Amino acid sequence: MKFVRKEFAVLSDAGRSTLGHCDAMKLLVLCIAVSVVSGCGNKSRGELPTAKAEVGDLHQTVAISGTVKAKRESFLPAPYAGYVRKLFVEVGSQVKKGDPLITITANLSPEEVGFPMRAAFDGMVSQVLRSEGDYVTNSGQEARLLKIEDRSQMQIESDVPEADFTKVKLGQRARIRVNAIQGVEFDGEIVQIFQAAREADNSWDRKGGSFPIRIQLKNPTPEVVSGLSSVVEIRVASREKVLRLPQEFVLREQGRFAVIKKKSNARVEVKTGLRTESFIEIVEGLSAGDEVVFPLAKDAGDSN
Repeated sequence: MKFVRKEFAVLSDAGRSTLGHCDAMKLLVLCIAVSVVSGCGNKSRGELPTAKAEVGDLHQTVAISGTVKAKRESFLPAPYAGYVRKLFVEVGSQVKKGDPLITITANLSPEEVGFPMRAAFDGMVSQVLRSEGDYVTNSGQEARLLKIEDRSQMQIESDVPEADFTKVKLGQRARIRVNAIQGVEFDGEIVQIFQAAREADNSWDRKGGSFPIRIQLKNPTPEVVSGLSSVVEIRVASREKVLRLPQEFVLREQGRFAVIKKKSNARVEVKTGLRTESFIEIVEGLSAGDEVVFPLAKDAGDSN
């Protein structure tokens, strides 16, 4: 900034110059701007953020969305076109295998004899879609009469993208958040992984498939019911008590990794291991307590 004042003084003393007062002020503002930009470009290492290599745990996760489902569920369809003669249940009814559910007859005349349709398994009636006296058909969605669910176990049905398929394994643990139940996390375990991708919507779709999986809820509450949406985090890899650094402090270039040590201002190559969204494992090149600085763009090509 001394350079700027000197030049301006020259202009002031040289009253014989053809530059006017306004021209001199424009030059002053230009010089100030150049000086400020130059100062920012020469930011010292001491002003950059730092981090220390520390010992801690790392957990790599795969995050997916899913839907709550009962262990087993079944819609009871009408066996033929006719009328609902009698309903034996209502929404919320607990039934045992063989219990009567509904009777369908060809007409509603008193002489018509009907035989009740019965529950195929123990469960709860979660939906009743028809009322006594309703006409029903035996084709398509209109044939559905009621729904029974076996809620002795609840699970999450989801799809794993192709990129993460090899990471998920049977028995892996998961953390589950049901969107409608705030502030509560549920534990889960992968109990089924399909070994074929879901069929693409279009035969020309070549983006890669997704693989259905089922995750059993370990500690469901009565509020967890079929159809609720959820977010699932599957722990696919873990390392305990390893040396780690925040991801943003590690340089990546052509498959090699490096850091900038604060004490020596030197670029040091490191060997890395497990990576998570926040941290990266340092296998070789640093010790616990070593301090590194945030790398600049120019450090990527520095071989010191």
